[in-house]
Amino acid sequence: MTPAPARTLLRRSSRARGLVAALCLWLIAPAALAADLPARQAGGPEIVVEGSTEKKSAWKRAETEHVVVFSDGGEAELRRVAIDLEALYRLMSRLYRQGQTADDTAKLQVTLFDSTEFFTQMGLRNLRSAEGPYATSFVGQRYYDPREGGDVLAASRSDQIVNLNTVIARSRDCEDQLAMGALTCFPYPNHPPIVRTWQGVLYSAFAQHFILTYVPAAYPRWYLDGIGALFSTFAVRSDGSADYARPPIGYKEAFRSYGDLRVGDVLTGRYLENPPPQMRWTPYHAWLLAHYFLYADLKPERRDQFARYMAAVRQGTPLAEAAAVFGDMRKLQREIASYAARPLAYARTKRPQGPGDEPEITPLSFSDAAMIAARIEIGTRLAPAAASASPAGTMPAGETRDRAQWLAQVREKAAQFPRDGAAVLFAAEAECRAGNPRECLALAESVLAGSPDNVEALAWKGMALTDAAIAGPAANRPQALAAARQTIERAIALDGDAPLPLIAYFQSFAKAGEPVPEQAMLGMAKVARQVPAAPAPRLYLGAELVRQGRGDLARQVLGPVLHGGYDSPEKDAARALFAPARPRG
Repeated sequence: MTPAPARTLLRRSSRARGLVAALCLWLIAPAALAADLPARQAGGPEIVVEGSTEKKSAWKRAETEHVVVFSDGGEAELRRVAIDLEALYRLMSRLYRQGQTADDTAKLQVTLFDSTEFFTQMGLRNLRSAEGPYATSFVGQRYYDPREGGDVLAASRSDQIVNLNTVIARSRDCEDQLAMGALTCFPYPNHPPIVRTWQGVLYSAFAQHFILTYVPAAYPRWYLDGIGALFSTFAVRSDGSADYARPPIGYKEAFRSYGDLRVGDVLTGRYLENPPPQMRWTPYHAWLLAHYFLYADLKPERRDQFARYMAAVRQGTPLAEAAAVFGDMRKLQREIASYAARPLAYARTKRPQGPGDEPEITPLSFSDAAMIAARIEIGTRLAPAAASASPAGTMPAGETRDRAQWLAQVREKAAQFPRDGAAVLFAAEAECRAGNPRECLALAESVLAGSPDNVEALAWKGMALTDAAIAGPAANRPQALAAARQTIERAIALDGDAPLPLIAYFQSFAKAGEPVPEQAMLGMAKVARQVPAAPAPRLYLGAELVRQGRGDLARQVLGPVLHGGYDSPEKDAARALFAPARPRG
């Protein structure tokens, strides 16, 4: 008999199988609009600061309708960033979602650090996204991880100084001097650096997140770079109107120092084969290519070619094959070079009719602040084994040691705040993800002792019980799994929209090698709609659909994972689902 909480997801009927398919198709429906150009535009209360007797840290949290921002900088700066990101969300919604601003997706969590050193200090790796790959002067500016529990973005509040005195610039300077009759290339002229603002890096990452979330599909990496670059110059004016797609300051100087855009290499993907020291792709090149295809007054033939190219990429066609639609690349190269030499237009929104809502700003407690870095690091520190496992299937000793040390630090921090449920539950998450169900269970139980209806604690308890059941004696497994599911179903009954219990319920069947029921399938599809950019929920669904013999539907659900521009542990696993079976013996 189906437990009552599970019935809140779907009442059993003969139509359940069809409903699962329909919901999976609903999940992939936005991809149909992915290659469309952005639409042409047609024509508060005081800041709330919650009081508390607990001492607060230097960190603050700003929340708007669609984004949450954490920063240890000034409150005025935090307020401005939150307002501008919300304005960028609304702009992109008008361009790409026909003005829709309501949705059920999880809010993006943005964390701002005071220096780019956070990237190396925290040992972060972009396992599911990456800028570029850009020339070395542009790397390491932000971290973005589309997670099953909600997407995470981290960046610094420090501008990037871009060196223009490159080998390419020296070579061109020498050619110019010799052409003018000089007998030697020395001394070389000095090219002052240009600045890539931290706000531009932040807006770029947010724009990429928006496209992957609200128009999910498989995109070429250069296109995602280009979307980010177009909106990196987003700027709100004093009257509330906003500029976007403006040429970045110094872009022509960047071309001189890093080389002209090689259109054919980019569209065919050949540029991705260059080793880092030889990489010439920059955000400025990405801006030009995207601006040409999305904002230039293209001839109908060229616009149709671009649409066909993007459609082919979505279907998994290799870039080199898809790019054949453009015909003579030399002609396209000349067109874009001519376009780059002209004054380039940009767009400006109309002045808004009224003031926007103010973000809610609250100071963070010391316990919340203590876990900020760890909450970001967990995506790298406890990455799936497929991301770093050796050919023998085991994790390198050095990485195993690093994971253990990081986990010990999390335990130590959580022990400092035993009465803080959020800190303890994060430690429980870390234990469960590290494969320690006993420790995870103990931490979840400690929270439930004081808060028996805590949905997150119930979910982690259910996950821990599931893992313990699978690792335990086979004879006890059915009863142990039933107990785990009873705990998870209680969490679902309390909050049917929370993603963690829905994931836990699905995994209680999948991990055990049991057929996943329709209720759990529908729940996982619901999670995937909440975090469309995250590859994990799509992988969970796709793997079960393959098991059910519904490979065609699985390929559609997994399209952005299989054919998207970014590599990820989930992409490797998704490809393995469709790999030919190896002959035995």
